[in-house]
Amino acid sequence: MASPESRFLTCQERNIHFMEWGDSSRDTVVIWHGVTGTCEDHRELAARLSDTYHVICPDSLCCGLSDWAKEDRDTSLGFYADVAEDLFRQLGKSSLRWIGSSKGGGLGIVLAARDNGLEISHLVLNDVGVGLDENFRKALAKGLSSPPVFDRFQEFAGKVRNFLSKMGLELTEQKWHDLIRSYARRTDDGRFTYHYDPRLAVQFAEHPEDFDLWNYYDQVAAKTILIRGAHSIVPDEEARMMAERGPKCSLLDRTGGHVSLMDKLVEQDVILEFLKN
Repeated sequence: MASPESRFLTCQERNIHFMEWGDSSRDTVVIWHGVTGTCEDHRELAARLSDTYHVICPDSLCCGLSDWAKEDRDTSLGFYADVAEDLFRQLGKSSLRWIGSSKGGGLGIVLAARDNGLEISHLVLNDVGVGLDENFRKALAKGLSSPPVFDRFQEFAGKVRNFLSKMGLELTEQKWHDLIRSYARRTDDGRFTYHYDPRLAVQFAEHPEDFDLWNYYDQVAAKTILIRGAHSIVPDEEARMMAERGPKCSLLDRTGGHVSLMDKLVEQDVILEFLKN
């Protein structure tokens, strides 16, 4: 498997960490993780894509090794877009192919619609639509604001694995270990909790505009595909409307639930073929 380079850049006065794969002179593919993920989530897909593309996998603001929030606006898609635009300007990238999981897909929709001098030619939406059920939003806000803390890593690992398994994720033992290790951090008293900033919850409570993206989606010109899990957070009617409006996305169903590491060959083959044309 190809080895990436770990890098940091200051974007909108925030320190942003990202992994960079492959030859930077090639066409660039960005893989942006979901709300509580990290740049490690889609390592296998990044490695495979790096045979053909230059691949960038950032840690979102408030996640992984990137800065935590300084202001409430830091968790919104609007500020994420400002940060992303700054990142790609510094990297000298004006044309991208975008693969976004969950919140990373919503970010891709916003960026593809904004008049920012950044061309997104291809947009892969991994189980993300233009809205989000209000009850689900409230539950996420509550859960994110108070992440559980555990005395032992093994207890933390069991919690993460149980939760993600219920979300439809199926991994080998080694992949579970690697993923959970990337999600852990020590607290000041030496215990274990999730890596992310609890202020991520602010988005779900104070930025309702992030969960009605039709005004952005209708302006997207990128070739777009929506990949939905068998137990998706994107309702059937919303998916149907996305196939009829804006970029008129193609639709693909996959196994599993909302969370996917896009590590299965069949899913990767579809993405590779989609990005070619």
